[in-house]
Amino acid sequence: MPIYEYLCSDCNGRFQKLVQGFSDPAGLACPRCDSTQVRRAISRVAVLKSEESRADSLADPSMFSGLDENDPRSIARWAKKLGKELGEEAGEDWDEMVDQMLEEEMDGEDESGEKPSRKPDDLGWG
Repeated sequence: MPIYEYLCSDCNGRFQKLVQGFSDPAGLACPRCDSTQVRRAISRVAVLKSEESRADSLADPSMFSGLDENDPRSIARWAKKLGKELGEEAGEDWDEMVDQMLEEEMDGEDESGEKPSRKPDDLGWG
């Protein structure tokens, strides 16, 4: 018995329905507004990747396209793309961590948008 998703044309609501067989049940109506103006929606799908295919995608040179190592925003966009490829291994808070690091990096800029010069061995750890 499949579960189908439906969209209501009247209230733009989205709902799911467990149905018998593959045709829409008789008397199908939106649970929010009771409208019968509903249509079946295409559900999201998840594609599981093997470790090998994930490693291949990370090694793909296109992963680095548009990357400017001198621009913190560019690095943050790349890091978020990397987090999507890593999936659960990156952790649920990956994007928030990247945003926090970008914010900390941008806080140190002066009025011209330049970072103060650092000693070559200063990694910003103390």
